[in-house]
Amino acid sequence: MPEIRRTPSSGIPEDGPYSGPEVVGPTRALPLLPLGRTAVRQAVAACVFVLALTLGGISVTLSRQPSGEAKPYGPGLSLDRPLMDGDCVSVRWPSAPFTGEPELKLVKCLGEETYGQVMATVEAATAAEARLTGPGQCERLTAETREKLAAVRSYAAVPTRAGFEAAGRRTACLILDARGKPLYGPIGEHRPLGTRFTDTATMQKRDCLDRVSDSEAELVSCEGPHDEQVLGFHRMSPDTTLAEARRQATEACQRHVPPGDHGYDPKLYEGSSWVGRGAWASGTHFVVCTAIRKDGSAMEKDEQ
Repeated sequence: MPEIRRTPSSGIPEDGPYSGPEVVGPTRALPLLPLGRTAVRQAVAACVFVLALTLGGISVTLSRQPSGEAKPYGPGLSLDRPLMDGDCVSVRWPSAPFTGEPELKLVKCLGEETYGQVMATVEAATAAEARLTGPGQCERLTAETREKLAAVRSYAAVPTRAGFEAAGRRTACLILDARGKPLYGPIGEHRPLGTRFTDTATMQKRDCLDRVSDSEAELVSCEGPHDEQVLGFHRMSPDTTLAEARRQATEACQRHVPPGDHGYDPKLYEGSSWVGRGAWASGTHFVVCTAIRKDGSAMEKDEQ
C-alpha cells in the first residue's frame, strides 16, 4: 500500500485536523471537434502560454520551499542537528540563567565545559503540540534524577515550527545546573560504573563509591563491596570558604545528615563527606554526605 503523507498548504492550517486525502473521480471525456488551421495555431499558442505560466509558477513555488537548513530549535539555540538522549552540552545564556534562549553547543560529557545533559526525548505530532506539552513532559521525565542531585533544573529544548522535522519531531529534555554553572557530567543513568568523579556536582543520593584517594572517588555497584554510600547533601553557610568547608564538612554531615536517619546502625556507621570546588564556583556551597563503616571495612549489599 502506498504511503500517504500530509503536506501543508496555505489553505489548511499546519497543525489542524486532517480528514484524509482528497478523492477525485474520473474526468469525463470531452468530444473532439474539427479545427481549422487558424484555430489549431491559436490552440497551440494558448497551450504554450499556459505551460509557460505553469512552469513559472512551479519555479516560484519551489523557490519558496524550505531549504532544509532550518535549525531544529531555532537560531537562538544554534544547534544544527537534533539533540539525542545522552548528549552533553555547554550553555551560554543571553543574560541571567534560565532567562531567554541559551546558546547550546555539543561537548564531551567529561570536562569543565559540560553544563548539562539530555536525559530523554519526547515525540509530538505537531510543532504546536511539542510547544504545549514538551516542557511539562520533560519535568516529569527528569523528576526522579533531579531529586537525587543537589542543585539542578529541567530544561526543554523545544523544536520550532520551521525546525520541527529537522528535530525529528522531538523535544529534548535536559538537566542543567540550577545556577547556570558547569555540571561536569555525565548525569544519572548515563554514568557507567567505574566513572571517576571530577566534581561532586554529579554525585547523587544512594550512589555507592570507592574512595580512590582523598580527592577522587569512583562510582561502583551497590551489589558488591563498596567503601561508602551517598546519603544526601548539606549546604554550608554562605560565608564558608572552600578551605573551611573541607575542614568542617564531615562534622556538619554527621550532625545534619546522620547515617542513623537513613537506617544505618550508629554503633557501626558514621558520617563522612566529599567537598567539590564546583559547589563554591556556583555558589551553592553543597557538600556530599556519605555513610562509612567505623572500622574502615567495606560495606556490602543491603548493609543497613
